[in-house]
Amino acid sequence: MIRKSLLVAAIFGFAAGGVYAFLLGARGSILPAAPATLGEETERLETELSLAAAKKPYLVLDLVNSRLDYRLSGMTTKSIPFRVDSIRDKGKDGRIEAGRLALLSIEDRGAPAEIIVPPDPAKPVDPLKDPKLFPPDPPADFTLLFDRPFKVRMVGEKSEGWSMSGMGRRFKEWLPWGPGGGRKETRVQLRLPAERAQEIYRALYRGEKVLVVGLGEIPKP
Repeated sequence: MIRKSLLVAAIFGFAAGGVYAFLLGARGSILPAAPATLGEETERLETELSLAAAKKPYLVLDLVNSRLDYRLSGMTTKSIPFRVDSIRDKGKDGRIEAGRLALLSIEDRGAPAEIIVPPDPAKPVDPLKDPKLFPPDPPADFTLLFDRPFKVRMVGEKSEGWSMSGMGRRFKEWLPWGPGGGRKETRVQLRLPAERAQEIYRALYRGEKVLVVGLGEIPKP
């Protein structure tokens, strides 16, 4: 039953991928070498089988089709499209390959802690604006940290910010992550609307499993 659900999800995924590509238009300079073969897709489904059998929610970060899938028992409950802005793999320009996979576990959402400033007790506060009841919106720019040297930065932008950054700006944005150019880790930067980035931030939790498609340890045969 689970394997059948995964196959149905895969067929839906291929169709949805084409729609997202049309809606998003041109991607960045990072393009997959080739679409997944039947053998590679079968290998991905076999890797995902253990996640589906656990009956816990998990994510599929599909860099090949530029979307983040929320899944439960092999079925896709929601898909969020994004743009691949840049990839740095061990300090070098990375390349998406459909046959590469990585099964990761989220350790941190990598955003500054939310600070709630209590209102002045001498001044009345509108209940609808009380920060204790309605805390600030979650960040739209944050970095996911995993149990391995793999980082994914989500850059949420307003509607006018969907234009792709130039090469200089892209790599400058990695500087706050420390010197060394990420020679010991893989860094991926994605762009999407700010409200979608906030939606992702709200839903993530420590220990959640993420299957990355397009980068990882399993090489393309």
